[in-house]
Amino acid sequence: MTLDTTLLSLMEDTVTIEPYVAATKSQASSYGTAVTYQAQVLPWSERVIGRDGREIKSSAQVIIPDRLAIDPRSRITLPTGFNPNQPPIISVQPMKGLNLDHTRILL
Repeated sequence: MTLDTTLLSLMEDTVTIEPYVAATKSQASSYGTAVTYQAQVLPWSERVIGRDGREIKSSAQVIIPDRLAIDPRSRITLPTGFNPNQPPIISVQPMKGLNLDHTRILL
């Protein structure tokens, strides 16, 4: 089930996500084909525990109106006007329940 259609009007942005595939022998990341999603990008400050176990403060959140399995090592590109345009993904949180299914990404 996806996000209630009455809330889709809030999704005025688009983001592109290139899924993480693997690291090369030289430890450079490789990515799959980019996919564009309807989204809402908002400034957002929240303390989150990163993949390395350290506390990180987010600067933005992206809400995508579907529950998605996104590897946090994937590369996200935000709409023009956001700086940085390709921030690191801190956390991916699939959310569900009460017709509010969506994915929340903290950057």
